[in-house]
Amino acid sequence: MDIRSLSLMVVEDQAVQRQVAVGMLRSLGVSAIHEAADGYQALDALRAAPESPDVIVCDLRMPGMDGIEFIRHLGESKSASSIILASALDPTLLSSVEAMARAQGLSVLGTIPKPLSRDRLGELLGRFERPDLLGPNAGQPRASANELEEAIADGQIVAYFQPKLHVEDGTIAGAEALARWHHPRRGVVGPGEFIPLAEECGLIDALTWVMLEQSMDELNTWRRAGQDWAVSVNLSLPYLEYNGAADRIAGLAERHGVDPRHVVLEITESLASANLAPVLGNVARLRMKGFGVAIDDYGTGYSSLKQLASIPFTELKVDQTFVHNAKGNRQREAILASSVELARRLQLVSVAEGVETQSDLSVLETLGCDLVQGFLFARPMAAPDFAAWAEI
Repeated sequence: MDIRSLSLMVVEDQAVQRQVAVGMLRSLGVSAIHEAADGYQALDALRAAPESPDVIVCDLRMPGMDGIEFIRHLGESKSASSIILASALDPTLLSSVEAMARAQGLSVLGTIPKPLSRDRLGELLGRFERPDLLGPNAGQPRASANELEEAIADGQIVAYFQPKLHVEDGTIAGAEALARWHHPRRGVVGPGEFIPLAEECGLIDALTWVMLEQSMDELNTWRRAGQDWAVSVNLSLPYLEYNGAADRIAGLAERHGVDPRHVVLEITESLASANLAPVLGNVARLRMKGFGVAIDDYGTGYSSLKQLASIPFTELKVDQTFVHNAKGNRQREAILASSVELARRLQLVSVAEGVETQSDLSVLETLGCDLVQGFLFARPMAAPDFAAWAEI
């Protein structure tokens, strides 16, 4: 993404600091910049504008309507703008506001302490992605069940691959397969739009099957290139409630000539309220057949320790919430350290997702985390692009 093409809004009550931010943005090549002195003024400007700005750089401590209240209004209005939080407040408070914004469905590019850094501002703007890559936006109607069903049948759901690397030496351990919808009119649509829809309308089985098939095809491509990598595929717990799910997955691996030890099935802990009896049965049988099983988004769901005690996991994936900007953040560092240590004691492979900076990586190196993935190394890529990136 060329940041020079972005439109920005700076919400800052101090005129001098606002001009400093605007000057930095102009030096980065951004020309479309709007200004507001507090949340009220910013909301008025947004209502009057024909289009929302791509990114809003927002201070938190302001008279009138402060940044926290302004962000709440953005969330309620389903704003398509991405957010950068700029403040001299304690990093723990910044993290809390960032979590609040994400919980309301807003895209948060990150936080930047004051005084502002031009390099950090440019880095955060470089993370911006068009809304269609992130999920639904106000300008597009939500996809229908029939449309998604046709997309699955027509091969429009495509597996993208994000590399997972060994922390110790930076070599490739494998990749996580992530679903993308190659929409004939809207281009590439991210999973936030269609995965929940698939679960709601009973299409998660078909969608999961497509991802498993494409992932195993790619595994064979890696094998032919002489690479002993593993592929991780997300499974929703509703899929694992189906009787015979383990046998179907094992049968697919056998037909593709894939060794189950090269397939890691990721289960999100946020769905821990599912009917666990069939889930536990299927997972136990998958482990018995040699498949790996990862607990995904660890630390964000319900009863994490209970799930670790009852399901035979082989990997623990720490959620990006605790990974990014962990350095210097007491809470994040403590949670990250305890998660990596827990994985070590349970003899699980520890995986950190959402690694975006060298600072993130250095913390994980110090803690002895096993594997990492994130934008610092590569974004999810279509299979041919992944092969080119990995030089195979």
